[in-house]
Amino acid sequence: MSSVTSLDSALIRKIASDFAQATELAVVVVNIHGEEISERFNFSDFCQKIRQNPELYNQCMLSDKRGGLKASVDNKPCVYQCHAGLTDFSIPLIVEGHLVGFVLCGQVRLIGHEDESIEGMAHTQNMWEKDEELRHCFEDIPVVDYQKVLASAELLQLIVENCIRKHINLVVIDDTGINDQQKLSINNNDHKIKKALRFIEHHFSDDIKLEDVAAHIYLSPYYFSKLFKKHLGIGFNAYLNNCRIMHAKKMLKSSGIPVATIAKNLGFSQTSYFCKVFRKNCSMSPQEYRDKHYQDAVIHD
Repeated sequence: MSSVTSLDSALIRKIASDFAQATELAVVVVNIHGEEISERFNFSDFCQKIRQNPELYNQCMLSDKRGGLKASVDNKPCVYQCHAGLTDFSIPLIVEGHLVGFVLCGQVRLIGHEDESIEGMAHTQNMWEKDEELRHCFEDIPVVDYQKVLASAELLQLIVENCIRKHINLVVIDDTGINDQQKLSINNNDHKIKKALRFIEHHFSDDIKLEDVAAHIYLSPYYFSKLFKKHLGIGFNAYLNNCRIMHAKKMLKSSGIPVATIAKNLGFSQTSYFCKVFRKNCSMSPQEYRDKHYQDAVIHD
């Protein structure tokens, strides 16, 4: 798998610099934790000063990380509002299915635009407004049309997918060799699958989806789905349902909890669907299973 250092290349710096100059937008490359791993291109004075304050800089990294993860889950650019009220967008860097970082762009103001497509990644903070210098710098930030932001995001995504990702793949192969790279990928995939299974075990009763688990282990949903089935021999939804049914059988055997309550507690939105899945797995309804096994348990006790 590629590392963060693989992102620090002359090609990426040139693309980021050229894109910043062409669009007059700010650009920076960050790792999966929101930490900057490239130069800051075309950053506004406001954002430069904001990031000199450790507390506010932590808020910047948190906003960038959340925006990046949202983009990776949706597999498309994420336009979001940072903690200071500026509009940014994030493009995920995904190499061979692995999320290795994000390209962030923006630092602009939108006036008179309210759209559900703009994510609120963090509560807008106003502590910086007490600083007169920061207020003046904020007023100097350009106001742009929302369509320009969207067009810029789509363009940057094309650049990332067709240039940066290919370059990173070449860097990885050149640095490690094919055999070493294959071994590293296998070991890393095993680790990620184990991490995914632990996450499922702790959250199977919640309304979790494949996208949630993929984001937790920093993989694209598409790649995670293929990887999961390859390692487990079963699809994600089938595995999750099997896990839930296993716990349902224990509850049916050892308690008199209503079937509808068991279904709800195990993350099923509808009792009818729970019964359908249960019958498919056990060749009988939940109540039939309880009638048979709960009585047996009482007799043996």
